[in-house]
Amino acid sequence: MTNQTTSPTTITSLREFTTYIPVRLSPSERALLTVLESTLHVSEYTDNVDVSSNRYGYTYGGGSSYGSARLGSLKVKKILDGILEACHVATGLTICGGYDHPSTLMLSLSLDDDSGNKAGVGRLNGGWKKKKKKKNKERAEEGFNRDDGGGGRDLKSRKAAKQASKAEKKMMKKLKKQKKKNKKQSHSADSDNDNDLDGSLAPKMREMDRDGNDYEDESEDEAEDEGRNAETTTSTTAKTSSSSSPTNIYSNITSIASLTPKQNAKFFQNIFEIGRRNKVLNPSKMRGTYGKLMHLLQDAQSPSIAKSLGFTLYKDLVMVKPFLEMRGTSSILDDERLIGATMFIPTRDEYGNIIDRSIVNERVRRKKDLVDELLDEYSGSGPGSGSTITREELLLCIDSISDAIAVVESNVGPVNRMIYLLETNFDQHNKEKGFSLELRGSGNSFSSPSNRYGGGYGFGAFGSSFLSRDSSGPTLSHSHSTQYTFVWQSLHLWREVQMNMHRLWVCADDDLLSTTTSYQLLNTGQGLNRVQSCPKVGRVMRGLLVKTQKAAGSSWVGLSVIHLGDRDVPNALVFIDKYTQIPRFLKPIADFIDGIPEICADERIDAYVKDQFGSQRNLKMAVLADYFKHGFDGSGDDGGSCIDGRLTSSWNWTSRIAKKNYYHAFMLSGFQGFDGDFK
Repeated sequence: MTNQTTSPTTITSLREFTTYIPVRLSPSERALLTVLESTLHVSEYTDNVDVSSNRYGYTYGGGSSYGSARLGSLKVKKILDGILEACHVATGLTICGGYDHPSTLMLSLSLDDDSGNKAGVGRLNGGWKKKKKKKNKERAEEGFNRDDGGGGRDLKSRKAAKQASKAEKKMMKKLKKQKKKNKKQSHSADSDNDNDLDGSLAPKMREMDRDGNDYEDESEDEAEDEGRNAETTTSTTAKTSSSSSPTNIYSNITSIASLTPKQNAKFFQNIFEIGRRNKVLNPSKMRGTYGKLMHLLQDAQSPSIAKSLGFTLYKDLVMVKPFLEMRGTSSILDDERLIGATMFIPTRDEYGNIIDRSIVNERVRRKKDLVDELLDEYSGSGPGSGSTITREELLLCIDSISDAIAVVESNVGPVNRMIYLLETNFDQHNKEKGFSLELRGSGNSFSSPSNRYGGGYGFGAFGSSFLSRDSSGPTLSHSHSTQYTFVWQSLHLWREVQMNMHRLWVCADDDLLSTTTSYQLLNTGQGLNRVQSCPKVGRVMRGLLVKTQKAAGSSWVGLSVIHLGDRDVPNALVFIDKYTQIPRFLKPIADFIDGIPEICADERIDAYVKDQFGSQRNLKMAVLADYFKHGFDGSGDDGGSCIDGRLTSSWNWTSRIAKKNYYHAFMLSGFQGFDGDFK
């Protein structure tokens, strides 16, 4: 077995690791998280904005006619209504829960610095500052990005988006002129359809902007378009400068009920950031609400929506390293004791054997002692520390690092276990009778051993879901040796991905909430999806792939195509969700293999196993051979030998386990499924 330590083992690696570790939620933040989850649970944002808009034939970013532009304006109205509705519901639930008192809000905002800026990484607050050149602004509106690796929209789609944008601007200018004319005529009752549309938007905008902005007096020349983002940012900054600090915002009120959504922007920024941070910390949570959250924030990041809204909902994620630096305690990251204070303490060794409890207890005690030493020395209450961090905040940071390492270890563990089972039960060059890994694909695949890029990977190897083919059976043709290498390389790539999941989560958050790449609403063959390029996630994944290929020591089997921002993996949200599934379906397999001797301790089960499979080893080999063959056979709607197709094949295998001859043995071990109840 390749027993690679996944925890940071040096101060340098730990310091880099903390750049991507979010700070654990405080008790007051957990209370607000409950408010956010309740808000998102009752929200129908995605249905109202995406599904209903698509029902009338409109896809965001497409079309160039006046009708499409009008539908675009209708979608803008739905977006604004949905965002404000979520803000009002969150405010109401906060008040009902008794969390609206300034003292509670001050606790939840304690991770801000004195100037009100979030201690995070990435973009500036707001995320939609003025572009220096109009060309860059137009490219951002089109969703064009030089680093999208070809995963963004094609030339035809960008042209269509540009034409639609121009048509919408032209229409809105026309509506403004008509609006002024109608005002002079005392808003006659026989207004045309365009006036009805504008009239439906105007009251909402006036309500949202009652404390200053005047949309009627905006300039209609092109210079207004040039400085739109700068005007909005300047206006918002000017109006909130006197209240940039949480103390100033909430010092003279008894409840946030007295504030308008714009005045309460800091509260909304904080509560939405709490939700994003909690998802990175606990990927198994918010499975029914996280998509709504990111879709809402994705739309709110649009410069045009942000201008109409009058405030931004975005804040950088609060990360451990920037937070410690802001509090003057970054020197703790250079202390060797921090490695021991945050180390993962397993209860089983790398071979699955239970570690003696006395050894585990001793390690836990030593870890706690190191934590206490660090708290005494580096917290603001410590003698001569010179830092402004409290003992509670420092403990929160240490626990955050410890949690992140534990998550990585628990996710990488099943992958390491499967690598060990592959290496110890199969010989790469000699196949065992009855347990060969050799694959013979269907008629949609072909074999050419001399071609490492095309041999045996068929049309489905590119993962194109729109190609017509039978996806139920194998599409790859591999010899036993080639399939062994294919599985080995795939598992090692998955291990690299799991070791870097926190970094990928942060990049996915940044790509989804990007202000330079927009999305297209398309039916990808897997339902209606927001297709958006993922330059940052793609850059990290390509680096991990290159690292795995170099470490393989042999020719790479299969394709090196990474699907991102296309019909197979529409956006970073879909990507990150797919790769968080790996430990969920590998762990039950490894647990079953480890538990075979235990369940066979029952004489009746042992008799059943011997009658059906011949021996306990035969049962183990039957399960492993079947998974290593058909969990990597290119099956699935977008399967193949590409990077994404390998994972799709394993998904496809899990969906068919009920038809396997060893399924009853799985059930006897307590197996209930590959995905637990995560709420």
